[in-house]
Amino acid sequence: MSGYGASGGGWRIGLDLGSTAAKAVLVDPGGSVLDRALDVSRGEPAAVAEKLVNELSLRNGVEKARVVATGYGRSMAGSASRTVTEISCHALGVHSLHPDAKTVLDIGGQDAKAIRLGSGGSIEDFAMNDRCAAGTGSFLEMAARRFSLGVGELSTFCGNTSAHESDGNRIEISSTCVVFAESEMVGLAARGAPPAAVLRAVHRAIAKRVLLLLRQVNAVEPLYFTGGVAANTALAAAIAEEAGVRVSIADHPQFAGALGAALLA
Repeated sequence: MSGYGASGGGWRIGLDLGSTAAKAVLVDPGGSVLDRALDVSRGEPAAVAEKLVNELSLRNGVEKARVVATGYGRSMAGSASRTVTEISCHALGVHSLHPDAKTVLDIGGQDAKAIRLGSGGSIEDFAMNDRCAAGTGSFLEMAARRFSLGVGELSTFCGNTSAHESDGNRIEISSTCVVFAESEMVGLAARGAPPAAVLRAVHRAIAKRVLLLLRQVNAVEPLYFTGGVAANTALAAAIAEEAGVRVSIADHPQFAGALGAALLA
C-alpha cells in the first residue's frame, strides 16, 4: 500500500520520524494537505513509520503514495523512496504555510534548529544543537517530571516567564548542562522556591540557549516556531523576550517537517 506507481496519481506522504514522536502528512495531487497522523516513536521508527503510512492510506482510500522521510529515524523508514534532511523539510514546510517567514526555529525532543530563509523559502543559513539536551524538549520533560507535571501542563502552570517577577526577585538557572540544571532545581525547591518560579527559570534557561542559535544565523522577523515544543506558549514568550523578536507559532507546528517531506516527494 505504501509503494508508488502510475496509478498513484501524485499522492504523497511525508514522514517526520523524531526521537519522541513520529508524524505523517498526506498531500493530494494538487499539493493540498488532506490528512495528518501522529504516534509515539517508542524506539521503533520502522514499525511506527509503516503504521502511519498505512493509517493515512486506509483512512483516505489511497492505494499508492510516494513516501519521503525526514527526522531522527528517517533511514529506518522502509517504505520511503527517499530521505531528506530536517533542515530542508522544515524550511519548505514553514514556507508553504507562511510565505512571509524569514526565520524558522524548530525544537524537538533531542535537538533544536534555527534556519534563516531566503526568497522562495531557500535556505540562507542554519545552526543546530544536537549534542546537548539543554535547549530541547527533553529538558522540559525532565523539569515537568521533577514537579509531577505533564509537558502539556507547563505553560499553564508557570504562566508568562516575566509577568510574575521583577528583575530583582527572579530565580535563574545558570547551568547549561541538563544534569547540573536538575541539581539546581532540586536545590532551589529545597530552599523553598515556588515550583512555578523554578519552572519559569527553566524556560528562561532554554530561551538563552536558543538565543545562541538565533544569533548564529542572524535571525530576522517574521520568525516561526515549529516542533512539538512550539505548543508551549510560555517558552515562545521567553524566547521572544530573550531574543527581542516576535515569535509566531506556525500552523500545526509539530507537522511542519512532515509537510515539507511530502512536498518534496
